[in-house]
Amino acid sequence: VFEWSKLRDSFLDELLRLDGLGSQQAPLSCHGCGAAGNIFRCVDCRDTGFYCSACLCKEHSRLPLHRIEQWDEGYFKKSSLHSLGLRFQLGHDDTDAHCTHPVKTHEPMTIIDVSGIHRVHVDFCECFVSNGVPRRAQLLRARWWPATIDRPQTAVTLNALELFLQLTLQSKLNVYDFYLALAHLSDNWETLDLKHRYTEISRCIHEYRHIMMAKRGARGHDPEGINATKPGECAVECPACPQPGRNLPENFSSASQSERFKYALFLAMDANFKLKLKERGIKDAPLGDGWGYFVPSVPYKDHLATYKGQQEICETTSCQSELRAVDHANLRGNQKLAVNGVGGVNCSRHALNRPVGFGDLQRGEKYCNMDYIVLSTLEKAEIKTLYLSYDIACQWFKNLPTHIESYPLRLQLTPTILVIVAIPKLHLEGHGPECQAQYSLNFIPGSARTCGESIEQIWSGQNTVAMSTREMTPGNRQDTLDCHLGGWNHRKVVGLGTRLLALMRDAVPMKAKHAKIFEELSSSLPAALVSKWVAMVEAWEADNSQPNPYLAQPRNGTSLAAVKLDLAKQEAADAAAGTISLHEVTASVFLSTGLELEDQQYVFNFRSIIWTHICRRRHLCALMKAASVNSISETTDIQQKLNALEHRIKVWRKLQAIYMPAVTTLLEEDHALVEDENAGPVSPEDVNLYLPSDLPSNLQCRCSPTLARKEFLLRVGQADDCILQLRRQLHMKANLWNYRLNNVTGQRATTRARDIMDRFDQKIKQIAEKYRFARLAILALATEEDIDTVKRFEVLNDSDIKGLGRADADILDDTDVRISEGRRTMSWIWRVAVGNRDGEADEDFDEDMKIEWMKTRARAQRWDEEVSLVFEEMRRTLEFFEWRATFWEMQAGRRTEIGTDFISGLTAYAAKQAAGLRRLARRFATLWILFLKKSSFSAPW
Repeated sequence: VFEWSKLRDSFLDELLRLDGLGSQQAPLSCHGCGAAGNIFRCVDCRDTGFYCSACLCKEHSRLPLHRIEQWDEGYFKKSSLHSLGLRFQLGHDDTDAHCTHPVKTHEPMTIIDVSGIHRVHVDFCECFVSNGVPRRAQLLRARWWPATIDRPQTAVTLNALELFLQLTLQSKLNVYDFYLALAHLSDNWETLDLKHRYTEISRCIHEYRHIMMAKRGARGHDPEGINATKPGECAVECPACPQPGRNLPENFSSASQSERFKYALFLAMDANFKLKLKERGIKDAPLGDGWGYFVPSVPYKDHLATYKGQQEICETTSCQSELRAVDHANLRGNQKLAVNGVGGVNCSRHALNRPVGFGDLQRGEKYCNMDYIVLSTLEKAEIKTLYLSYDIACQWFKNLPTHIESYPLRLQLTPTILVIVAIPKLHLEGHGPECQAQYSLNFIPGSARTCGESIEQIWSGQNTVAMSTREMTPGNRQDTLDCHLGGWNHRKVVGLGTRLLALMRDAVPMKAKHAKIFEELSSSLPAALVSKWVAMVEAWEADNSQPNPYLAQPRNGTSLAAVKLDLAKQEAADAAAGTISLHEVTASVFLSTGLELEDQQYVFNFRSIIWTHICRRRHLCALMKAASVNSISETTDIQQKLNALEHRIKVWRKLQAIYMPAVTTLLEEDHALVEDENAGPVSPEDVNLYLPSDLPSNLQCRCSPTLARKEFLLRVGQADDCILQLRRQLHMKANLWNYRLNNVTGQRATTRARDIMDRFDQKIKQIAEKYRFARLAILALATEEDIDTVKRFEVLNDSDIKGLGRADADILDDTDVRISEGRRTMSWIWRVAVGNRDGEADEDFDEDMKIEWMKTRARAQRWDEEVSLVFEEMRRTLEFFEWRATFWEMQAGRRTEIGTDFISGLTAYAAKQAAGLRRLARRFATLWILFLKKSSFSAPW
């Protein structure tokens, strides 16, 4: 900003200089002939010289659209070559030959160009008429698109048409705003008499986008002509999707059960109720009906008329879905619409629109609409497996087999196609538990990391044109949407290289990560239990009528009374933890007692911190009186327990002098330090116990032999116990939370439940601190032989203290983005092997662990499938490009009934398309090959 503030004056000065004569001085003379008088300059020429009208017209005989300015009254004012008498001769663009039979037009033509709107005197060539070149063709050879056929008075340059198409595909600019911008470019003061040509430019754009779609679809190379175009033939196809005969191996149909997903077609379908159309009584037909992405309108309307009384998909629903988009489609006021939405199908892996995969909706999402659309795009599909995602698949698919039986034969799926339906991952959150377990792409084998939401990307890209398309005629609207859908596909194709590389970069490390997590979890569980679960999930994957292992069984939950009783038992056990028995005081008993004292020291410290916080909070709430009474009672109880703790420590010190004589010196130093500082006696909860793990190695050797080893083993058991206690507390907390959500109502009951939850949180924090202390002791006492044991006990971070399931692990990552089910990882406290649980079996815990094991297994499998599938998609993309390039090369010589000049154009365009596809393939391969080699992939291409 500072640099610009110093330079902006010079920029402004240079712009002002352009409005003047520059280095020239008045009076001016022509640089061509030297004549004085009226002097002009061309804004669009690099030559900044000044010319008279005769020389300027001579220099611009083939440049009639250049903008001219005349020096008059001390400034340059706008002029035109038309006003200077320039006439533009058509029909001799390729040669400099003089036309012997020019036909002059009486009125100048209006030519719309990227530089503005121009008036041009045009002379047509009659000598070419005898050779079969009509006036419209003469205009096209000058790169002007005529607005009418026989006697055109308006034309739009191809540059302006191409600019508009790029602008509208990128920014969704409408024709009216584009035309006004060009008009303002020509006359920003609105003082000139420019003829309004909005209707004409709209017609030209409509025709041009239609012809360009046919040109890119190779319809100009077909000897049968453009009218022989088949449905969907002009659509841009997805190169990464499976297409037999184009990018699939010959033996793909015989692939094994575990490999069939690599050759499956993944589609997503949905309806969009923003792409509406007003009912204006106009009944025009699209120029390319069914050639691109919309189904042919005539057979589609006949189909809808046959099944007019069919109900909407969501009129009756047995699902617990909370999605109500269809309700908004039928609001009052929508009755004045000819179309109230669009149904569509696209490739759910790469977000490309399917040929003949879109159709208008008249009222809601009816079965007959959506069935026809999806079955039309699958009419010629030769795949063996189909993954189809739909936000209301749980309702739609139930009736699909029945509906298909009543449809014409061409709309019926091949019996050999295996159809697997799912609900997109984002929409799945709004469905009930049964749908979430049955239709989740996270659990369906072979679905890899497909999200199923790609169709929503299409709608977000097309909704911005809804305000303009709703005002169009039906035919123009469909052709416009076809153009935008094709533009979207082209952008996706050229960006596919970067997209697939990003997927592979993400999938390779995630595959290794989740495979390791699943292996750790399985090894921490009994082998028989794992085998039982494997058999259960494989049975469901083979036959979905079997019990769904991902569906949690209904449970009553944990009552508040049961939780209170359990807490009371725990607190009673803590209070009864008592005096040390001096009978049979072995070294292990000595160490165990020391660990108990250490634990009680922490308990007192933890309770003191909590009580201080409570008192402080009560003080802030002006409850000093009640707090004072409770404080006295609590303080008395704590003091009595501290006295008991101090007595137990003194008794234990006598045993410590026997087993750890080196500690005597440390105790004397602590005592001397306290006397020097006049700090008073040390509180028993702050006394250093000096267990072997607290001593440096030179003092440990002066203790009883094997004492350090015995403490190491005790610490290992203590850490294992802490992990098991954490699991139990987290599981009980989750059950209590579910009970609270389903059963607790009212402020009083909710407050009590919250107090119980707080007590659980305190207990969990206490156990976590105890584990961390035990781990430090293990690290201090471990030898080289204990490396495997030490590795088992990882650092316990606060983020690791989370329960099983999504509800307990619904956290954010480092970028504050919600972690999805497919990326979620189970905390290591559930994966580490710590032996069997003591006490009675917890059926709820086993059920939760089973479901979490299933989900962990599914995550590992989906990431493994993603790596294989993306690698296959890379291969298919390159193979499709080569097939398509060969296809274009074969088009060059198909038409022989035309002249050599046309054959030259056909051949050149085919070669251009083939070369572009091969350049794209080489760019993709170069982009991928380094990462694939680094990841040890063998890529023959």
